Amino acid sequence: MSDLQWVSCEQIMPALVLFIDHELPTESEYQVFEFHFQNCPPCLQTMEHERTAIEFMQNLLRNTCTEQAPEGLNERILQQTQMLAGQTQVEFFSQTTITEFSFDGTTSIQVTQEFTQEIRHDFN
Repeated sequence: MSDLQWVSCEQIMPALVLFIDHELPTESEYQVFEFHFQNCPPCLQTMEHERTAIEFMQNLLRNTCTEQAPEGLNERILQQTQMLAGQTQVEFFSQTTITEFSFDGTTSIQVTQEFTQEIRHDFN
C-alpha cells in the first residue's frame, strides 16, 4: 500500500461515518482510509470511538424499538406514495457559462454547462 497517496486528517474526518457504515463510493477510497488509519493513531482512535458509539446506538434502537406497525399502515403508505407520485412535477434547468480569456496572445474559451433537476410535489 505504499503507492497510496497520503491524505490529511481534515480530508478523512468528514467522511468517517461513510467509512464506518461501508458507504464509500469506491474500494480505493477504503484503501486510502485504511492506509491513513495505519499511519495516524489519533484518527484511528477517533474512528474506533465513533464506530463504538454507532454500534451502541444501533443496538439500543434495535432492542428498544420493537413495536409492531399498526395493521394496514404499509398499505396506506403505499397508497399515499402512489397518489403523490401522480402529483409530481419534474423540471430540468440548464445554465451555460462561456468564459474567454487571453494570455500572451493566446485566447482560450472555457464553456461550462450545469444541469439541475427540480422535483416539486403539490401537497394539498
